[in-house]
Amino acid sequence: MNTATTPQQQLWTKDFLLIFTANLMVFVSFYCLLPTLPLFVTDYLGSDVSAVGYIFGFFALAAVIARPLAGFAVDTLGRKRVLFITLFLLAISIAIYNFVTTLLLLFIIRMIHGLCWGFATTAAGTVATDLVPAERRGEGIGYYGLSNTFAMAAGPALGLLILNHAGFMVLFSSSSLLAAAALICVLAITFKETHAARKPVEMRIDTLFENRVLIYAVITFFIALLYSSIISFVILLGKEIGITNPGSYFLAYASTLILSRPYAGKALDASGPKTIMAIGFAALALSFVLLFCAADNLVFILSGLFLGIGFGIVQPTTLALAINRVEPFRRGAANGTIFTAFDLGVGLGSILLGILSEHAGLSYMYLTCAFLVIIPLFLFYGMTSHSSPCTEHI
Repeated sequence: MNTATTPQQQLWTKDFLLIFTANLMVFVSFYCLLPTLPLFVTDYLGSDVSAVGYIFGFFALAAVIARPLAGFAVDTLGRKRVLFITLFLLAISIAIYNFVTTLLLLFIIRMIHGLCWGFATTAAGTVATDLVPAERRGEGIGYYGLSNTFAMAAGPALGLLILNHAGFMVLFSSSSLLAAAALICVLAITFKETHAARKPVEMRIDTLFENRVLIYAVITFFIALLYSSIISFVILLGKEIGITNPGSYFLAYASTLILSRPYAGKALDASGPKTIMAIGFAALALSFVLLFCAADNLVFILSGLFLGIGFGIVQPTTLALAINRVEPFRRGAANGTIFTAFDLGVGLGSILLGILSEHAGLSYMYLTCAFLVIIPLFLFYGMTSHSSPCTEHI
């Protein structure tokens, strides 16, 4: 495929840089609160550790509810309008954390925060797919996803730094200001939307979800289920086997994720998905096998490196293939369907794999994850068709 850059095929346009930056700000805002909210629950509100799981569960549940509604809204009301409104509400909802004095109020705010988060991230992702040239869609989605990766690397450390030096009020205010900064970026985006639905659409199951991407949603669900084993339990495994700094796993993961995302996108655009996805699935399986075998820091870190390669290939490639299945005016529904599957996978995976680890131990739980990679691999190669070019439904 000829991907020579022309004015119509530029990737790093002003608008793409702005949506990239906006998404980065939103995710830094999110990751600032990830390691600090448990401390807010236990140290400030005086609740026990069991309440921590509920505040994350309420957030995830709200996001799952929001995703399909957000997809419908951006397809019918417009991308920028929905994104602007929900970023404004997101900034307000985070600022309200400053007024939380009880656990019940925190649960309510977490639900509101989760709804705004689900809407805002779905709308932002849809704007990004509109801005990416069809001939470079895989590459563009890969680069766009790097904003999440950079936020994951910087956000937790920034949140803990603010908390340790200034306290919870400055932390919540800073997180809210980051969301507001994303709002300013969106205001500066000037692309003209041309992908509204062709006729008024009723809110039904078949308009909230996009049936043509369901197979990719199922693949995403299993990838997210596997990913949940990392975000929920890898630190515990590191402590169990005597790793001095188990948080280094995420640094290793992020380092290869930064490299693999754009490489996978370019490979998809140039040669199709079959070869690059095989590499991704193999890297995922190997990362879990290495965790099963890990007894020292070297093998532990190697697992993080291979996870970054595997996840950095499989997740954005699956999303790009899903977007290629639908018309432009259904990209919001497609994004909502995929993101809903991801949230469900993370939520259910944390519960189910947690139960498994209690009975079999963390090492054997990760060995099970290595075998579970077979499921999305089979679905991808056995139940999807990749004969259409990457430029389908420009």
